[in-house]
Amino acid sequence: MSNKTFKRSVLSSTIAVALSAGIVHNASAQDSPTVQEDIEIIQVKGIRASTVKSINVKRFAASQVDGIASEDIGKLPDVTISDSLQRITGVQVERTAGESGPVQIRGMGQVDTTLNGEVFLSATTIDSSGANFGDLPAQLFAGVDVYKTSQTKRTASGITGSVDLKTRRPFNMNEGWVYNVSADVTQGSISEKSDPTLTGLVSYNAEKWGVLFSAATQEATLATDYNGYFDTSENGGIGAANNNFTWGQNPRGEDVRHVVPQGFAAFNKQEKREREGYQFAFQADLSEGFELVFEAFYTDQSRFNDRRGLSQNNRWYSFNDYAYPTESGWTGDTFTDTNGDPWGAVNDFYLKPWRLQTFTQVNNNFEKSTNLNLELNFNNGGALTGQVRATRAHASARMRHGYGEGDMLSVDSGSLVTGPGQLTPAEFCGADDTIVGDQGGCYAAFSPGGIEDDSFLLRYNASGESPVFSGFGQMVNGGQGRMSVADYMGSIDSYHIGAFSSEGNTDDEGEINTFSTKWNYQFDDVTFITSVDFGIRFMEREVDHDQFTYTSQFGDGCDIAQWKAVDQYHTTATCEGNPAAGEYLTQDVGDLTAGTWVPYTLLNPARLDKYTSVSQVSSYGSVQGIPTMWSIDPSNFRDPRQFHLDTFGNVQRTENAGASYDVELNEFSYFLQANFEYNMFKGNFGMKVIETDLYVKQNLAGSNLPHSGLGPDIGDVVTERSYTDYLPSINITADVTEDVIVRAAYSKNMQALTLSNWGGGKTVGKAINGECDCLRVVNGTLSGNPELNPWRSKNFSLSAEWYSGEASMAFLALYKIDIESFTTDGTVVIDEPDDDGIRRGPWPFTTQVQGEGGYVKGVEIGMKAAFGDYTDVSILRNFGVDVNYTYSDSGYDTNESVFGELPFPGNSKDTYNFVLWYEQDEFSTRLAWNSRSPRLVTTGSSAVGGQSLYQDDYSQLDFSATYHATEYLDIFLHGSNITEEVQQTYLQFAAQKAFRNEYESRWTLGVRATF
Repeated sequence: MSNKTFKRSVLSSTIAVALSAGIVHNASAQDSPTVQEDIEIIQVKGIRASTVKSINVKRFAASQVDGIASEDIGKLPDVTISDSLQRITGVQVERTAGESGPVQIRGMGQVDTTLNGEVFLSATTIDSSGANFGDLPAQLFAGVDVYKTSQTKRTASGITGSVDLKTRRPFNMNEGWVYNVSADVTQGSISEKSDPTLTGLVSYNAEKWGVLFSAATQEATLATDYNGYFDTSENGGIGAANNNFTWGQNPRGEDVRHVVPQGFAAFNKQEKREREGYQFAFQADLSEGFELVFEAFYTDQSRFNDRRGLSQNNRWYSFNDYAYPTESGWTGDTFTDTNGDPWGAVNDFYLKPWRLQTFTQVNNNFEKSTNLNLELNFNNGGALTGQVRATRAHASARMRHGYGEGDMLSVDSGSLVTGPGQLTPAEFCGADDTIVGDQGGCYAAFSPGGIEDDSFLLRYNASGESPVFSGFGQMVNGGQGRMSVADYMGSIDSYHIGAFSSEGNTDDEGEINTFSTKWNYQFDDVTFITSVDFGIRFMEREVDHDQFTYTSQFGDGCDIAQWKAVDQYHTTATCEGNPAAGEYLTQDVGDLTAGTWVPYTLLNPARLDKYTSVSQVSSYGSVQGIPTMWSIDPSNFRDPRQFHLDTFGNVQRTENAGASYDVELNEFSYFLQANFEYNMFKGNFGMKVIETDLYVKQNLAGSNLPHSGLGPDIGDVVTERSYTDYLPSINITADVTEDVIVRAAYSKNMQALTLSNWGGGKTVGKAINGECDCLRVVNGTLSGNPELNPWRSKNFSLSAEWYSGEASMAFLALYKIDIESFTTDGTVVIDEPDDDGIRRGPWPFTTQVQGEGGYVKGVEIGMKAAFGDYTDVSILRNFGVDVNYTYSDSGYDTNESVFGELPFPGNSKDTYNFVLWYEQDEFSTRLAWNSRSPRLVTTGSSAVGGQSLYQDDYSQLDFSATYHATEYLDIFLHGSNITEEVQQTYLQFAAQKAFRNEYESRWTLGVRATF
């Protein structure tokens, strides 16, 4: 085939493919100013056709773009949108519950996401302009475009790129009726649950008008095994880790500091998800060049995130005398912190038995979003084309948290914690208990069957491939006689309830309204400028974030508590003399004399199974050494409010003022872009101006309520700001030959912060401390600062593309991004008072701080090759590959780290993709491998010497196969993470392992019919 013939073939295919892929429906807002209206619409299917679509998106774009196109209606190349995006050079993904979630482009997570060219609301990211695609069924989308350079006329830019999700419209479909249905079932290797998915599409194209409706409903159970530092956040973290000098010199006389986690854990995580998504589209040709489009996109998702397993921790009593290195525990990695103190890394600890327990945590999430779009497009074949568009979006997200603990160590005698030191009412006193109160109260046994021995040490060893817990074979004394720690762990009689709580609950409401008009005017008699684009846009965005806790009243209303626990007792200041809250001693007890009023504990002695159903747990993945244990069934916390009402007789919603806020962001923008063509060169240049008005309402938080981290709302602080950004851009394309294209681009970009960075308040972390017999400050968070500036950058990019066949190409891209303004994790010290009013600080509070002088630079290289473009050998021509590599270096200076320049969070220096596919008439299959080098998860505070948390190398192999049983029916099989990879993290040094998430493989079998 000659080059000229090939080019004509590609161009004609592109027009037909563009129609079927849904590119044309927003052409006036994107790259193409005109559309041929007499081209027959062709529905193309399969891996090769999808590759052709993706290549043509890149080849004929006016900027640097990569595309993903569906292989069939309802079938992106991978199970999730993010999984498909990770195959593109420069794109990296993070995993949540084992699935791909948030996306980074060219090393940065500041990515704008649009739906058919306009901003939209995702219920899982209400306060962010990005999306983690967690509530968006991939089956509803026709394709995804990734823009790596900016055009002035585009709504979105992000800092390093943007993602545009594309749905289908009736005029993209064949005339008449089109139906598509699919059904599949998925099973995970850990959950072993069979989860169904049903999808369907029906479209009617009457040439002058059309309607389309598509729907997807899915159930999924995503399971992960976790082990390492105790942290129950979404993917794990540093948690409340401190060091062996926290709260004073350690008793072993150590001179070298080392990290001491608050505890060590092994547990199973399951996210049970029920998701529905619906799309409706109406299109009408109103004649005279006018086209009307209305669209509605709706999602409704429920996620039940359950965690249960082992927690061995310091009970918040001690960091300097809890976990210390074994004889071989030092890794050999050392450094000196900013204060000149020496530090060493540890991966093998002895653990003192402050607390040995199981825990159960449930986060119930309910998320809904509605996105509406109405647009009037104009194209009568003349010089002027354009669009008037309005969108409205609303999303809500509710999270309800439930938590319960089962303790095995007696808090009565023999253990390191020998009791909360308070009375219990007469009804909990046994025949052997001494009555010491004037109402018959006693110091009752909280754990009559528990361990009463503090002479044993447990061990956590993470030096090998998988962690090992040990020490459970030691013989100990207790309420059930002398037997091993493991035997006590295996007996339900050993457990008492340690605590119940429902905290951090959230109600989020978000709304976005936009109005825009964009126009293109083409010149016939201008030599250099071929057309101009111009337009205006107004966006108003609001977020209302409320965080609250379910509290309960105690002592006939004299006290209120967030933490209902055995080591919390009534507040003397509000309850003294109240017979429901305590008693007067009738005899001397220790240092207390007769006649002293002593409060009761909030949570009276109770077996673990008194208020909840329980069951045994024994599977924690590859971690070794943990005996069988008993824990609360997660089903008990499906409705945390009702549980607390049933258990304590009352429940109240108490707002957390420091974590609640309202933010309004209004943007008015206008742009002018000139499109040019001269000899081999073409491109565009222009200027966009964005005028931003910001309104932030933060709550002033008062002193914390007792038994909680809750500061009541004592007033509001309102901040109003305005700023203006001038954002030029230029894209130049040179058609060096018919098959080789060189592109260069420059732009200034701006992206608003995640709204919580402006609106969040102060949250104080406190822990029980025996020295003051009170809650002492440990750390805190300042999550919002309305004076922070948005992200701003200067972007440079140069690329070359060689199109060597209809489904084949190679490319090379260089980029450099100067981050002029950004936010990063930082630490400030605040002398916050403890609960007894004494200031013993200052203590580290994490916050976002303003950064300047960051950068990202890198190289992208890759190729797509369909062997049929080069050979007619039958055994080879049906194969193809997609291979690419990204090098992305990033950094910024920080004065808080002794480790020098830090990379931006989420960025891996090296990302690899290799896809091998095979396709013939009856059968197609695909192997896809993705790998990324270590990435920074979060920076560390001074409590851990400024050491940062990193995720280690991660690779994943996916598989898919489709059998075309008939012209209308496909049978498909998909395997995700088929080698069951592990996400290992470490604290600064690769040998100092923090925690690991062990992800399951997931296999999907299904059928799909189109007719």
